[in-house]
This record gives sequence, structure tokens and C-alpha cells, in this order.
Amino acid sequence: MARPRTYTAAKLRKAVNKYFDSITRERAATELVDSGERDDKGHVIYEPAAILNKRGEKVMLEEYIVPPSVADLCAFLKIHRATWANYNNHELYPDLEEITSEVYDRMKAWNERELLTRPGKDIKGIVFNLQANYGYGGEKAEIELGEGARKVMASASMAERKALLDELMEKFRAERDGA
Repeated sequence: MARPRTYTAAKLRKAVNKYFDSITRERAATELVDSGERDDKGHVIYEPAAILNKRGEKVMLEEYIVPPSVADLCAFLKIHRATWANYNNHELYPDLEEITSEVYDRMKAWNERELLTRPGKDIKGIVFNLQANYGYGGEKAEIELGEGARKVMASASMAERKALLDELMEKFRAERDGA
């Protein structure tokens, strides 16, 4: 008999929100504006002022104190990563689909934001994460060879397999490039 599930949808939502609350803070976005005063050397004194959006509301920024990650989320929830993977199986747990999708989207958004705003060139980890976990990436194509081709590949030597794959890749590139 299987162990009872640790989280109901409501308990998981509450726990996930606690996780994100524990690693984020919210602050008003500010910019430096001329205060109208000058220092003793005649330089303009700037002071921070809240940035307002087009609707006249203060712009609030959500900042992550610690980057969100599935590993940290699982540790916070006291569940195994495989359990989280099961929770993401929407056929097994349709009641958890909304919250697991929100977590996925929130972590993906953090990675995208970091890719676009991180200063310098320290983005290799972000690019890797987006490619490996969020469907971004380089060229990727799947080719269905069919039953006959699978049998040929199974009986072919490594050199013959490589030659066949090289030929297929050349055809793929030619079709892709419009040749």
C-alpha cells in the first residue's frame, strides 16, 4: 500500500508560498532626482524618489535574496525531488497542476529576468538552466527513422551508424538552410 501523500493542494500552495516568501523581499523602485539643493562645492544633491508607473502607482520590485531552485524548494517542503517530480505529473495529480505550474512559471521567470538583467557576462549557469529545464536551447531535432531503419541501425557497426547519422545530419542541414 502506498504512503499517503504529504500535501493536499491547499497545503502545498501554502507551503510553496512560505518558501517563496522566505527567499524574497519587496521594495519600492527608486531613482535619484535633483533635490534642488547644492552641497558646499556647488554640486547638485540627489535624493531617492519612488518611481511611479503610468497609473501613478509606486513600482514595487520583488527581489530574491536567494535564487529559487527546485532543490531548495524540496528541502523546504521536506520532500524528495522525486516526490516533486511526481507532483508535476498532472495525470497522477491533477489537483496539483495549478500550483506546480505556477512554481515552474515563477522559477522560469526568475531565470529569464536574470538572463536579461544580470550585469557582466556571468550568465552561463542561467543559460544552461533555461536550456536544460525550461525548453530553451540550441538546435534540437528528432527524426523518426521507422522500424526498418531501426533494424538496420541495430545490426550496423559503429562506423556505419556514424556514417548514416552524418548523412542524415547533412540532409537535415540542407533542408533547414533551404538548399
